[in-house]
Amino acid sequence: MNRIEFLDVLMNQPIINSHSHHLPDERHHTLTLEDIFNNSYVGWCGVAVPSGDDRKEIAEWLDAVGNRSYFVWLEKALMELYGIEERLDADNWNIFDSAIRQAHQDKDWHINLLRKKCGYEAIVLDTYWSPGEDNGHPKLFKPAYRINSILYGYNQTAKDHNGNNIQIMHGRSITDIDEYLDFIDQVVLDAKRVGSVALKCAIAYDRSLNFGEASKEEAQKAMTEDPDKGDIKKFQDYVFDYLCRLAAKLDIPMQIHTGLGLMESSNAMELQPIIASNPETTFLLMHGSYPWTSDIAGLTHVYPNVCADLCWLPLISPAAAHRLLHELIDVCNADRMVWGCDTWTSEESYGAKLAFLHVLSRVLSKRVEAGLMDEEGAFRFAKAVMYDNATGLFGVSEN
Repeated sequence: MNRIEFLDVLMNQPIINSHSHHLPDERHHTLTLEDIFNNSYVGWCGVAVPSGDDRKEIAEWLDAVGNRSYFVWLEKALMELYGIEERLDADNWNIFDSAIRQAHQDKDWHINLLRKKCGYEAIVLDTYWSPGEDNGHPKLFKPAYRINSILYGYNQTAKDHNGNNIQIMHGRSITDIDEYLDFIDQVVLDAKRVGSVALKCAIAYDRSLNFGEASKEEAQKAMTEDPDKGDIKKFQDYVFDYLCRLAAKLDIPMQIHTGLGLMESSNAMELQPIIASNPETTFLLMHGSYPWTSDIAGLTHVYPNVCADLCWLPLISPAAAHRLLHELIDVCNADRMVWGCDTWTSEESYGAKLAFLHVLSRVLSKRVEAGLMDEEGAFRFAKAVMYDNATGLFGVSEN
C-alpha cells in the first residue's frame, strides 16, 4: 500500500483527541474568516490579520504569513471544508468569508465538523479561561483542569498569564500552607468528580520548567505579604510536586506544555528531576518540546511513566514532527504516544489533523518501505496513537 492509500485509510480512523482549546458555542455562531485567523496560530505570527477587505492589506499579509506552516494547513482545511478550489488571495477573500459566515448559521456546524469531518469521538478540552469546563457537550469534550492558577495562589494579588488566581476564583483568603493544600485537594477532587480526566500545566508561559526541591516551610514563606522571587519559586516547586503526587493518587495524567513558551528553560529535560521523583505519576509531555525535540525521545526512553503528546508540533513544523516521530518509534513503546489538535476552532482543528496525518503517513510508509515495520504493524501503530492510547490514558471514549 502506497502512502496516499495509507493516508486515505487513516483519514477514516476515529480519533480520541488529546488536547484542544475549542471555543464555547456562542463564539462560533458569528464566526468570520478574520475571526478564524485571529483565533488560530496564524494570529501568533506577528502580523495583524486584515480587518477589512482592502486588497493591498490582504496581499501584504498573505505575503508575510503565506508560507508559515500555521497558515498552510489552515488554508488547506478551509479550501476543503468550504469547497473552494483556489488558494486564498486578495481577490477571493470575501468568497471564503461568506462561505464561513453562511455555514455557521447552522449552530451545530462547528460540532458536526469535529464529529463527522474530523472524526473525533472524544476531545480532552483545556478551557484555560474557565478551568474544567466541557462547553456544554459532556459526551464530546472531556475537561483537563488547568493548574496554573493553583501555582499562583500564594496570595490574593498574584495571577498566571491567563489572569487567574485560584483563591480569587473560589472566593478564598488562605495564608496557611496546610490549609492551602487541603483546599487544593478539594478543588482537584471536585474537578475529577465532574468530569476532568487530566491536570494541565502550562507554566512554561509563566516561568521555567525547572522544578527543584522545596519544603513545606519554604513554601509557607511565599504566603506572606511580601514574597520575593525565591520564595515564590519554592512555593510553586513544592505545590507542583504535590499536584504530581495528587494526580497519581487520582489516577489521572499530568499534561505539561514543553518547548516554546517563554523560551526560558522550557525544554522538557528540565522536568527530569520531578519525573524521576514521581514514578507513579503519568507525565504527558506536550508539543514535542520544540525546538528541543530529542528531549522527549530521551525521556520516553528512560522513564516508563512518560508519554509523548504530539499535539501542536505538526502545525509548528511538519519537518520537526517527522524527525521526532521517527525517533520515538525507535526508542519508545507504541502505547506511549497520542495526538491532539490544540486549536480553538473546528476549521483549524481539521487543518491540524491534516498536518498530523501528513506526517504520520509519511513516517510509517517510509518505515514499511525500508523494512523497519510491516504494513499490519504500521496500521496497528497508527490506531494506537490516534485512538487506543488516549482511551487508556484518559479513560475516555464516546458514550
